[in-house]
Amino acid sequence: MSFKITKNTFSNKAAEATVKAAIELYADTAAKKMEAEAKQNASWADRSGDARNSIQGDFGWKGKHAVISLSGNMDYSVFLELAMEKKYAILVPTIKRNAPEVLKAYRRIF
Repeated sequence: MSFKITKNTFSNKAAEATVKAAIELYADTAAKKMEAEAKQNASWADRSGDARNSIQGDFGWKGKHAVISLSGNMDYSVFLELAMEKKYAILVPTIKRNAPEVLKAYRRIF
């Protein structure tokens, strides 16, 4: 009986880079999906279309934490989210609706 010793080619850095790339790809896709969903489902009547067009889904890293954000970028976006008993809120409801799916996908990546 003979044994052959082979070199271990596992690279922790390569595995970490692969996982990070998978997170980036998924998170960017999820951010864009939430952006499109929020734009489509916003219940207010457009006057100029600026509020709807200003909705933006983004992904970025904050240290080692992946962060998906959804924002309205008009001065009055906060009014749409919080005023009138949140009648026109779209950002927070969109995030809450999608959060379970996003977290489930992160668990699958790991």
